Amino acid sequence: MNETSRFGFGDRPWLKRVAVAALFLLIVFAIIVPLTVFRTVAVGYGAILVDPIAKSISGPITGPAWFFKAPWVTDIHIYFAIDSIGMWKEDAVQGDYPPITPISKDGLRIELDVLVRWSLDSTKLNALYERFPNLDWKDRVVASVIREAGRDIVGQYTVVQIIENRSVITRVLSEEIVSSLYAEESLLNALINVEVDLRDVDPPAEFLKAIEAKLAAEQSKLQAEFERERILILANASAREKIIAARGEAESRLIVANGTAESIRIIAEDAGMNATELTNLYLTLEALKEIGRTTENFVVILGQDGLTYLIPLGEEPP
Repeated sequence: MNETSRFGFGDRPWLKRVAVAALFLLIVFAIIVPLTVFRTVAVGYGAILVDPIAKSISGPITGPAWFFKAPWVTDIHIYFAIDSIGMWKEDAVQGDYPPITPISKDGLRIELDVLVRWSLDSTKLNALYERFPNLDWKDRVVASVIREAGRDIVGQYTVVQIIENRSVITRVLSEEIVSSLYAEESLLNALINVEVDLRDVDPPAEFLKAIEAKLAAEQSKLQAEFERERILILANASAREKIIAARGEAESRLIVANGTAESIRIIAEDAGMNATELTNLYLTLEALKEIGRTTENFVVILGQDGLTYLIPLGEEPP
């Protein structure tokens, strides 16, 4: 008895092929079905079960957990722990989105680098999925709410106010973003524990250059004023020094003159001479001393008329 006859296939080989195919399907079913029925959900995720036959959504099943489901039920895993959205650019590296670029009260464009963190209320995952079946609430709602809050707050301040009151702007902007996200109806109050980190506030490059130029000009002005005051102080000191020296010289000469006059008076009284004549004689002698310093050879003639004649040697007398 051959193999085919022993299994009862006889002259029907097609029956053998059917049996092999059935066995193959049974093996595949035994492998695939457990994989589609027996599922896991990781930590920080919630699994939502979507039943297309019953047209229902159930769950969520929060991880870590194992669960069973019907083969035709789809499980959607949503991360609800700590999520974030970054709007910034540092050198050539950009966050999830480009930075916010609102217009200030004085019409200048400001660049805000913002990082926002939040969690999802796991009890709201079903409703959130029904509202956003593509799980795109971050792109469609969260990002736009943050940008709108940034525009509203920055538009209330000038660039100078923003620079001088960074801590105040940070607090006000954070409060505005948090309250706006909580109040956004489309998010169904699913966001919790919202935190805002204002990484940086960058004024326009032209504004910073203008500030630097102004500071440089003010420094130059202060330096010029300092130099002018220094020169004036030195000039005043020099002038006072000369005045004091001149005053001292004048006082010295006055003292000498007074002493000389007193000496002439005493000598005239002792010699029985006229003080005026003696004074003229003294002055004549003093003048001759000064002339003698520059003229080497000369003759002095004292006339009877009281005049003094000075005749250089080598010239005819008049």
